[in-house]
Amino acid sequence: MARKIVHMPSWKLIFVATALLRALVDGQSADNEQSHSTSVAGMEQLLRVESELIDNLNSYADELEQKLYVVRSFVRQMRKENGKALDNPVHYLSNPLNAFSLIRRMHQDWTHWQHYMQQPVGEQQVSHVQLRREQLPSSTDMEEAGDALHRILVTYDLNVSDMAQGLLNGKKYNVSLNALDSYALGIYYYDQQKFGYASQWIFQAIEWLQGPHKLPLPLELDRAEVFHVYAEALIKMNRYKDALQVLHTAATLKKDNLKLLLRKSELETLIRTEPNVVPKKFFTPQAQAYERGCRGQYPQNLKLYCVYNSTTSAFLRLAPLKMELISLDPYMVIYHDVISPSEISELQSLAVPGLKRATVFNQQSMRNHVVKTRTSKVTWLLDTLNQLTIRLNRRITDMTGFDMYGSEMLQVMNYGLGGHYDKHYDYFNSSVAADLTRLNGDRIATVLFYLTDVEQGGATVFPNIEKAVFPKSGTAVVWYNLRHDGNGDPQTLHAACPVIVGSKWVCNKWIRERQQVFRRPCLANSKNV
Repeated sequence: MARKIVHMPSWKLIFVATALLRALVDGQSADNEQSHSTSVAGMEQLLRVESELIDNLNSYADELEQKLYVVRSFVRQMRKENGKALDNPVHYLSNPLNAFSLIRRMHQDWTHWQHYMQQPVGEQQVSHVQLRREQLPSSTDMEEAGDALHRILVTYDLNVSDMAQGLLNGKKYNVSLNALDSYALGIYYYDQQKFGYASQWIFQAIEWLQGPHKLPLPLELDRAEVFHVYAEALIKMNRYKDALQVLHTAATLKKDNLKLLLRKSELETLIRTEPNVVPKKFFTPQAQAYERGCRGQYPQNLKLYCVYNSTTSAFLRLAPLKMELISLDPYMVIYHDVISPSEISELQSLAVPGLKRATVFNQQSMRNHVVKTRTSKVTWLLDTLNQLTIRLNRRITDMTGFDMYGSEMLQVMNYGLGGHYDKHYDYFNSSVAADLTRLNGDRIATVLFYLTDVEQGGATVFPNIEKAVFPKSGTAVVWYNLRHDGNGDPQTLHAACPVIVGSKWVCNKWIRERQQVFRRPCLANSKNV
């Protein structure tokens, strides 16, 4: 049925323009850091750059006959991996091991190749790599990638050895980490002073090096140094005797290395002077409500039900929506098949060019900041951008019964490697954020559309009420953020669990309370009306 489009009053156009400016400002603090790992869509560009660099390296190999075997053999390896990725970039990058390996090799490997290539011949190819340096991941990207894998490991209680071999949360994938990947994670954990994890990852690197695998010359690891770092991690865990055996192996590999011999002697003295030292135990953090929700361990409530909603708006009498009741306190429902595949595809196309690192508003500084507790990229879309955004806002009105005037724009979001959003509330709390709620009130409700299925992980969990919603393409979850007295409902504490495998796309709408004075008249905070 055709439906009339109501034109927006001038004061509301001003609000929209202000909101757009705010969205642009939100992204400014993240512009200097590309945050490659925080979005699968963003990492696709890295694969294209990697493909270009491989072509450049192949050209360089043609000019260096004496290095032809070393270079060409590694080109074949890289092209095979990159070709597999480019056949289906989203599928490839959805796996956290592939994503981390891409970040790691783009951050580290090309620097080694650059040094290897810096000879009188091949200067053109060397310059090409240098021109691409700004597009490659930084040390911050490497740290964020390490944080992401650790988040997956801890949240889902995974095993380091299993993860290195491609066994993720009980499912085996045809991918694994090589010695360079595992060693980089070991160094990351060592720098974080998480020596138990550091020793486990470095051990995986040693296991890989002792197998049939080979690393090309410019990337080859110094095995003695790997054993040395492994020993240092064991020493930090008070595992002196184990560390001594490892140092002995390292000293055997480099018999004339004075540093290793001195360290071995120091450790022998330490064992004699502290014979009763107790090794530190490696503790796995106990699962809290958040982790249990992410793992799908909340109890099931079989008393709730599904209905066809035909009452929220007049239009639903003609086209009712499938609605599933999840909770009454706070009110929370899921709408099924509420957004079509073609609409999802168009939303993603609109969002990709403008994706920026997601930020969090800090009430003390009154500014938006990039934080580790939220890792994704977002785009804000004007409600009146095109027929799709207009139609989606009408549909949200049908779903909720609320008026969209004065509410925030549609926010489209894509999560990357281990992408998550830690526990938070959507409401501002007008008592401490009066500037944000003065014009249009607080966020009375949230509508969250799931635009893609997620193979593993990525649930939206509400730990205080032990409810979890797992992403399913075409569904939307709706909940109220405010109680009837207008104050924020602490029961709405929620989080986006880390994505294990998959490309998670969502679109959310935060509905403001001011315009709902005739839609939800029981609100007691009349001071905002």
